[in-house]
Amino acid sequence: MTDDEQQLAALLNDLPGHDDAQFWHGLEEAAGIYRIRSNMSCAVKEARDGNFGPLAGFVFDVFNHDARLKDITAAVATHLGSTLRAQAWITDAIAASDRVNRTHAGDPLEELTSKW
Repeated sequence: MTDDEQQLAALLNDLPGHDDAQFWHGLEEAAGIYRIRSNMSCAVKEARDGNFGPLAGFVFDVFNHDARLKDITAAVATHLGSTLRAQAWITDAIAASDRVNRTHAGDPLEELTSKW
């Protein structure tokens, strides 16, 4: 597991578990995405098998929506205790997910060279 994958797992571990249906329902409503708990469960199983792509994708799908950011932040704040902590958590989770995705991407210099 890379440092970025470990950080992503640690951040997501700050959220409640599968059994806290009230939190996950509130997050579903805020994000406008349904079946969040089952998607999270599948992504966690993939990560356990060494594939963190679905977990990073889950974070982008749920938390990376500017139009819904206020509602998503409020939903996360119900668990983390404050809006400021929720904003910081969302920023960190998106950044960690981005780094996980870049870690598993192709060689950026090779891709840049092919463009030019």
